[in-house]
Amino acid sequence: MTMPSIEEVAFHPRSMIRLMLLSEILWAVGEGLFFYLLPVYVQELGATPAQVGLAFGVGELALTLTYLPVGWLADRTRRKPLMLGGWFAGLIGILLMAGATTWWALFPGLTLYLMSGYCLPVIHAYVARMAGPIPLERAFPLLSAGYAVGGLLTPALGGWLAQRVGMRPVLLLSAGLFALSTVAALLLPMDPPPDPHGQGRRLGSWRRIPWRFGLALLALFTVGQVGLILLPNFLQQAGGWSKSHLGLFASLQALGTILLGPALGRWDQGRARPLGLAAAWGLAGIGMGLLLVGFHAFPLVGAAMILVGGAYAAYSLAAARILRLTPSETQATAAALLHTARSLALALAAPLAGLLFSFHPARPLQVAGLLLPLALFGVLRAGRLIQIPAEEVPQSP
Repeated sequence: MTMPSIEEVAFHPRSMIRLMLLSEILWAVGEGLFFYLLPVYVQELGATPAQVGLAFGVGELALTLTYLPVGWLADRTRRKPLMLGGWFAGLIGILLMAGATTWWALFPGLTLYLMSGYCLPVIHAYVARMAGPIPLERAFPLLSAGYAVGGLLTPALGGWLAQRVGMRPVLLLSAGLFALSTVAALLLPMDPPPDPHGQGRRLGSWRRIPWRFGLALLALFTVGQVGLILLPNFLQQAGGWSKSHLGLFASLQALGTILLGPALGRWDQGRARPLGLAAAWGLAGIGMGLLLVGFHAFPLVGAAMILVGGAYAAYSLAAARILRLTPSETQATAAALLHTARSLALALAAPLAGLLFSFHPARPLQVAGLLLPLALFGVLRAGRLIQIPAEEVPQSP
């Protein structure tokens, strides 16, 4: 019997998933310390609510422009080198933010940090290429839940630290954790090069990318983010909650992602329509409604934030669905379509949420709650799993 080589053992799909989990958890620990407080910090540096929305919107718009070109490139080359650029860009971005003293000075670092997210569709395509027999509806929610585990307690810790020592030391601590995450990412196995004979199939498969599903996701994400992007500001101004409370609420939101993502992912596996995806956003909508009526009551806010975590679990379910709908030769481009929809939604929602917030802090939640059912109907219609050739669908064990 032939013994497996060291490389074959190291490149086992489960080993890859574990190493990716480690890297994502380290990044999530660092990001959890500051990101939920970032809109509040930008406002403290002199920005108005509308300018806060503008600052995030510009960064997300710049990120949006990178997704599809990078996805196109990732379908034609190895994916690991493209992924690593995202880790390095995020590390440089947070160091620039840590050195800023005004919101205009923080703006370049924030933009670079947001643009580092271009690697997310490449990560999804990399995992799809390297996961072997592991179903995507399990792998993606598992990675999402691991990321949420990393951010489970750190928002509360970040809020506590920011209350006592300020945001700059918190950002520097996060930079150290990002550096460790980058080291773990460097240890990931190199993915094989794309099939040189698949160029013709890639050209034909472009037309089979689910563009309608991407448009439906764009509508859903835009509506949802109108209610979510300035949620910390709403809780602070309307509810009177401190930064420490905001960090704790973010931890409860991460707990919701951990609990809901894997369960709803199993529900979505093999189903014709993305019921788990729709249920995740439906629960988030219920959470937004609870916040509107109970923003002063800690038990109601805590329960609502757990339900809101469903919105972030839904992104991994959307990734699994869109890759199921797409031939393997263009999966990176399809993942880029998903993240383009997500990023463009943030770019559209951030200024709109800022404008609505300037009228009344509750207005973004009210508008999102009214439009969410219509957006969910569109996703259920456009996300129906069409039958594609068996050899193009990643098989479950």
